[in-house]
Amino acid sequence: MRPAVPFSYPGIDGDIDRFRELFRLGLKTAGWVPRPLPAILNLACGRADETGVLVESLAPISGPLFLLGIDLRPAEIQEAKARWLPTREPDHQIEFRAGDASRVDRMRQLPPFDFIFIRHQNYWSEVEVWTRLLRNALAALKPDGVLGITSYFDREHELASACLAQLGATRIADLLHPASRPLGDAPGKSVDRRLAFFRSGGL
Repeated sequence: MRPAVPFSYPGIDGDIDRFRELFRLGLKTAGWVPRPLPAILNLACGRADETGVLVESLAPISGPLFLLGIDLRPAEIQEAKARWLPTREPDHQIEFRAGDASRVDRMRQLPPFDFIFIRHQNYWSEVEVWTRLLRNALAALKPDGVLGITSYFDREHELASACLAQLGATRIADLLHPASRPLGDAPGKSVDRRLAFFRSGGL
């Protein structure tokens, strides 16, 4: 799946190519098996640059799928729609909605999800909000569903992972990204520096 319009900033193309390799390795490590008619939720998705990777990696079997991206920022959601909706397959139901990603418990008519993804989670900025978001994400999974996160920082990654453990999740894969692109605005920050997958309920 290719974007209909270019990514917004220099370097994102390379980041997405590297993320694709990391994500597929993570899926293999976690023992992910593609599902028919998969339902995928991308929380706090922003511009949803990773949409093509999610579609290609989580649903490589041809056929229908449902992918929903949610973010608070309407401008980011509009950009995601412009980039991805024109190139989706006819049997792919892909939606992007402006809304509070931490309150999916209040959203009616959402299906249970096979896979939920949060790229560059920001746990330490608002611990209460992110704890609620992670709790509701776990509750929105199917019994055999998987939650994936990436992080900019090692410490924040461990904090989010510890929160998920306290919420009853089991970490089934955790990878350090050897080719993560460093960012200069904070020490130890890089793009998709860590990737982890979890199952709810200790499965």
